[in-house]
Amino acid sequence: MNIISILILSAAQLFNFWGANGHRVVAQICEWHLSDSAKEEITNIMGTELLAEVTNWPDYVKSEREWKFADSWHYTTVHPDQTVEDMQRIYARDSSINDATEAISLMKDILKGDAAATAYFDNIIDRNRARRLNNSTKATALAYLVHIVGDIHQPMHVGKNRDLGGNKIEVMFFNDRYNIHSVWDTRIIEHERLSYTEFATFINKTTPEMVADLQDDPMEEWARESIELREDIYNTLYDYTDRESGLPSLSWRYQHDNIVVVEKRLLEAGIRLAGILNEIYED
Repeated sequence: MNIISILILSAAQLFNFWGANGHRVVAQICEWHLSDSAKEEITNIMGTELLAEVTNWPDYVKSEREWKFADSWHYTTVHPDQTVEDMQRIYARDSSINDATEAISLMKDILKGDAAATAYFDNIIDRNRARRLNNSTKATALAYLVHIVGDIHQPMHVGKNRDLGGNKIEVMFFNDRYNIHSVWDTRIIEHERLSYTEFATFINKTTPEMVADLQDDPMEEWARESIELREDIYNTLYDYTDRESGLPSLSWRYQHDNIVVVEKRLLEAGIRLAGILNEIYED
């Protein structure tokens, strides 16, 4: 049994793996847009394991206290009166990896073979006695990169810390009680009743011009897009209210209006992730 299977079995007792299929969709779309040289290098790192198989590993290891230091890598906090650049300047004041944008940059440097970045990551892992994916620093960095690029495209992962990115905001979604973060992480996607490969196939409609434009966008633009969508989510939350609970009541209309947004963000994340990996492993 490989390390991923072990982690799934142990972590399943503690967590409902939120967002698992969304991350797999991003990874699958990325695989379809990789260059031959990127595919070859990724195979050298991962062996027979697909990106869709390892993309949720960074969520699975949240169950291990040794990996608690990486919790903040799954999101970034940007308040309405701040910009992405404001937060980056704040985080840059210390040498720690504080959020998703810094984590993405670190993982990119490691995969490029940067010795200082690799040593930094190895030191954190060893100091916390955390275990690497497949006993490989590069495999670990690749799994985190694939995962976090997906995270930053989810609007509630570029959140406000006073409600923990919507985790404190309860809503009714098809008559069941959730928080708005989990609705966007999981519920909208799962309501479509599709496998991740079916979902990815249905939304993987691109043109060369579209791919080029998306891959030209800087990471800060990905976060700005999420902030704009996040504010739309907050502003429309109480358009429909459940009379009994007084909570926002999200149902068929909400699913109809927002599944297209989710599809767009998953597609954008997959294409942009492929762009990063193609650039790292260009011929």
